[in-house]
Amino acid sequence: MRIALGQMNVVSGNIAVNIESMKEMIQVAKDNHADIIVFPEMAVCGYFLQDKWTDSEFLAYCQQQNEVIKSLSEGIGILWGNVSMSYGGQTFIGRDGRPARFNSAFFAYDGQWVSRPNAAWGQYVKHLLPDYRVFDDSRFFTDGVTLSAWAFEDVCEPFEFEKDGKTHRISIQICEDLWDTDYDFSPMQKAVEYKSDLIINISSSPWTRNKELSRIKQLNKHHKRYAGQIAPFVYVNAVGMQNNGKTVVVFDGDSTVTDRHGHRIDGCNDRFESECKIVDIHSDRNEEMPTENKLLLALLCGIKEFDRQIFPFKPSWLIGVSGGMDSSISAALLTMALGHKRVIGVNMATKYNTALTKDNARRLCERLNIRYVASSIEAMVESTLSTMETFGYPQPYDSLTVENIQARLRGHCLSTISSIEKAIIINNANKVETALGYCTLYGDTIGALAPLADCTKLQLAELGEAVNQFFNDEIIPKNLLPEVTEGQIKWQFAPSAELKDQQVDPMKWGYHDWLIQKLTEYPGFKVEQLMEDYLSGAVFETEPGKWLKFYGLDDPKAFIEDLQWVLSNIQNSIYKRIQMPPIIMVSRGSFGQDYRESQIRYAVTDRFTELKNMILNIQQ
Repeated sequence: MRIALGQMNVVSGNIAVNIESMKEMIQVAKDNHADIIVFPEMAVCGYFLQDKWTDSEFLAYCQQQNEVIKSLSEGIGILWGNVSMSYGGQTFIGRDGRPARFNSAFFAYDGQWVSRPNAAWGQYVKHLLPDYRVFDDSRFFTDGVTLSAWAFEDVCEPFEFEKDGKTHRISIQICEDLWDTDYDFSPMQKAVEYKSDLIINISSSPWTRNKELSRIKQLNKHHKRYAGQIAPFVYVNAVGMQNNGKTVVVFDGDSTVTDRHGHRIDGCNDRFESECKIVDIHSDRNEEMPTENKLLLALLCGIKEFDRQIFPFKPSWLIGVSGGMDSSISAALLTMALGHKRVIGVNMATKYNTALTKDNARRLCERLNIRYVASSIEAMVESTLSTMETFGYPQPYDSLTVENIQARLRGHCLSTISSIEKAIIINNANKVETALGYCTLYGDTIGALAPLADCTKLQLAELGEAVNQFFNDEIIPKNLLPEVTEGQIKWQFAPSAELKDQQVDPMKWGYHDWLIQKLTEYPGFKVEQLMEDYLSGAVFETEPGKWLKFYGLDDPKAFIEDLQWVLSNIQNSIYKRIQMPPIIMVSRGSFGQDYRESQIRYAVTDRFTELKNMILNIQQ
């Protein structure tokens, strides 16, 4: 059987664009004599739509497209994802009192529904609804397990696809149905029990670091459990970008066909790009080299698609280039994604900015061939300080006040230039700064998108090297990139906000990168476990333990002081993160709608206090 993998860029809410993409791929599949073409989950309307899912008029329009797609199935089976407010023409009432909504797969051939022995309609309903991280499926949809009880039938029963005189029993899954080892219901077990000839999973699976390895691991678990009993497996994923307001998610594709032993036969690219690939499920194995620099590709995809979908009028993008590493990488990514003509770099120096960083900013823009504007804002700072005196606040002010004035004036300058240029502002924050609140509201927190805010400093250093390799030039100045060895880091120019003399960022790069990433990872990092490992000495045998020693945190008092500083700063800066731009999610714990926070005061448990006292009493 020849399967066309319709790995398409699904644009949330833009039904016309999605239907057009499907039509083009269907024609490619027909021209190449495919038996079936498979599209991703929610291919018609997109997956991340938030409360748009409660708009009955929108849902009705989505459902109308099923007839459009079915009419295209002459000579070819078409399997696609779409929302439905009914099952087999029958409506049910969901737990919210509204007509139940279903995340469905539809299957048509020769203008008719492909049916199951006990159902005359070609519809499958997603059984396992994820309610973790960025997912809220149970808020919007009714699961297939519940539907089976309502409809008095097994919705997991395979579809019978007849072509060229042969009948193929095809089990369908939707995304999370593959990840059933964490649930008490197993769609994969059902497929095995029915002795399906083929299993097809349609997905909208966001990419985060190492996600491709997780998918392989999950499928391998099934093959280990049901050795030799799993039919050839077809996995079709979306590409592109979708968002839920505060979190921008990207999809890498990586659609794949595996044989009965879980070995890869063939598949589409995992580079976040659309592709219609025809695969014979009985062909020989075709291994593919892993794609390098997927983090770089993910960020480029997020920027490019966010711009295309949200700002189709193609505005310029404005970036404050400080001459530091983060803003340099942001500028490079913008240029790579959108082209040099749409990027404007703005350097806004004060008396605290060094000649090195000002030169870095200018050279960066020259090498990227982007427009560069620069001026000192020192007169604005002095004017602000003088104006405050007229309000009855005489100088001198504390250092932090003056630092924040500078940051907010930079935000003011960018906002004003943005208004003049009709440009969009990019935010340069990294994840560690975002976590610790090392930023100024209405200063460096402004912007329409924060592409780097789920990347640690060390990940950005790796990105800097990747950018330079891409351009085959020193775009990101080497004086900004650290030398990282085992548990040690050296900076030629240490990261600095340059808001006062001899300022250096207070972060312990490397260790804080690791700690903050762990604190935000789903399902959560146990701080008390870290403290117990510190007490036992086990942590010092790990990579983080080497960072602890490097920063002198093998001193118990220093360790506790630093840990409490990190924890309190994370909690006390939530109000800043709530007001920051949406973040491109690339980790298992991105701020926004992935790692969700409530504005509560920082507090510790009795066990934390007990462990703290035990650590402080360690005899050195």
